[in-house]
Amino acid sequence: MSTPLSILLAILAFGVMIMLHELGHFLVAKAFGVQVNEFAIGMGPKLFGFKKGETSYSLRIIPVGGFCAMEGEDETSENPRAFTSKPRWQRFLILVSGAFMNLVTGFVILMFLIAPANYTTVPVIDEVAEEYTETGLCGIYPGDKIVKINGERVLLASDVSLFLDRYQGAPYTVVVERDGKNVTLTDLPLEQKQLTLDGEPFFGFGIRYRVEETDFWGNMKLALLHGYDYVRMIRYSLVDLFTGKVGADQMSGPVGITSMMTEVATQADYSGFFNLIAFISINLGVMNLLPLPALDGGRIFFIVINAISALLFKKSIPAKYEGYVHLVGLGLFLLLFLYVTVNDIIRLVTT
Repeated sequence: MSTPLSILLAILAFGVMIMLHELGHFLVAKAFGVQVNEFAIGMGPKLFGFKKGETSYSLRIIPVGGFCAMEGEDETSENPRAFTSKPRWQRFLILVSGAFMNLVTGFVILMFLIAPANYTTVPVIDEVAEEYTETGLCGIYPGDKIVKINGERVLLASDVSLFLDRYQGAPYTVVVERDGKNVTLTDLPLEQKQLTLDGEPFFGFGIRYRVEETDFWGNMKLALLHGYDYVRMIRYSLVDLFTGKVGADQMSGPVGITSMMTEVATQADYSGFFNLIAFISINLGVMNLLPLPALDGGRIFFIVINAISALLFKKSIPAKYEGYVHLVGLGLFLLLFLYVTVNDIIRLVTT
């Protein structure tokens, strides 16, 4: 059951992620002398605000989104301190800085969550089910380190179950490291079923992994690997979406994400809540770098295209045409936002 505190925590966490993203743009823009007209947290009507120097700072009523309005970002400006007046490399860094802040935030949270650990589970087989003691698990034996599953690199023990579930129903090709050499095992008919481990009934693939001691630096590496895994999971989600494996009706927007965060925040252990924040923050950073109109990645794409065009043809795409593309993209994103928000609300009401 959601509580007022858990709802407040979820909204605050979502707002902080947006604020950090826009803060990245703001700090780098200021560092390069770009005129920032407004720095806003939230969207919609202004709750309150103040002006310091040339920049207005505001808090808006809808706790989703935010913006860093730079002079000349979306319109033609003759101001020498306009965004478009700056060299391409500076504009690139300004645009990428928002996503960079989200990625760093996610990694830092993971580091704090993992740093206190003294032990970690590694993708090395410690034990197989009693039914496989003599024959091994389809040729996999205790001591084998799982390196790849169906071509996907295994970095963490949790990757094994992730890939086994992802490719369920298809034959598995597993690469293991055995006695310092890689051994490829093809067409393995791995399946989850009732087995026995340590004399106790066990439902699964029949694998138990080795637990090893770790130290501070090992934990920092683990945090980076977990962060990389989150990026990889985002790639899987996008592939599944574009290949039709996952329908658009299963997407979630701010309402659904906040609802999920609220649900996790009600648990006594807040590590799950902060782990979810790390995942969403990394997700936000990666998604913003996609080369889609109206996103930072779309603007970066035009910077790169214009640089190539200027080099080859001595001319760039007129700013007004780029503006049209971003305007259409923004309209499509608003329609998508409306669609996923309605779906989120329907799910909340019907569950």
